[in-house]
Amino acid sequence: MGEAQDQIPGWTTPPESHPSVPTPKFTFTFDPSLEEFSVPMETYLSTHPQYDAIATGCLVFWSPSSSPSVPRLLIQKRSAHDSMPGRWEIPGGGCDCEDETILHGAARELWEESGVVAARVVGKVGGEHVFFSRRGMRICKVNFEVEVGRAAGEEEGPPVVRLDANEHEEYLWVSEEEARAGRKGGVEVRFTTREQEEVIWEAFSRKKAEMGMMVDGTTDAVVKEALSES
Repeated sequence: MGEAQDQIPGWTTPPESHPSVPTPKFTFTFDPSLEEFSVPMETYLSTHPQYDAIATGCLVFWSPSSSPSVPRLLIQKRSAHDSMPGRWEIPGGGCDCEDETILHGAARELWEESGVVAARVVGKVGGEHVFFSRRGMRICKVNFEVEVGRAAGEEEGPPVVRLDANEHEEYLWVSEEEARAGRKGGVEVRFTTREQEEVIWEAFSRKKAEMGMMVDGTTDAVVKEALSES
């Protein structure tokens, strides 16, 4: 189905289900620009009374050794029995009061939906997106680029993804070209919302800028300044 060029395992068939193990103790680092999200959700909401709850999204990239300049983004297909069945999205979900911080809530959702562990939260992607729940709650969604850790023996190939079958049934690592075309090989990709598409385009733009600057030898401080202006 057109995947021979990448040889990425598990993308055309449902991968192994997420293991029923406790949520790990997260030890990720994060960029100083994200300090405002390194607080419990209730603390953040106390200074942002216009919101009733916080949701997060995680943008996880991987670049194959055969084409390191072409980053791939992890996206997941919503289960047939869920709302917006068959649509694609990035991992994410609502923060809980039990989460240590909003960033921990993002890491927890990433683990629960994808089975990968956040190693570093790189930065915020795009602005806040506000939507309403069925109960009328005003929810603020914040999206983060996240680097993930690897288990022993996982140095080659993409990070191993294990989905929660109750929420997602397939996953893909897509390039920007594939995401914009709405197709990877023989698989059609339709995203959940226009807002989801926009944050994905923004994430690819930031990632390419970051990679290009690093190749040119630009300092980390200059990269951060440029990305903050994007």
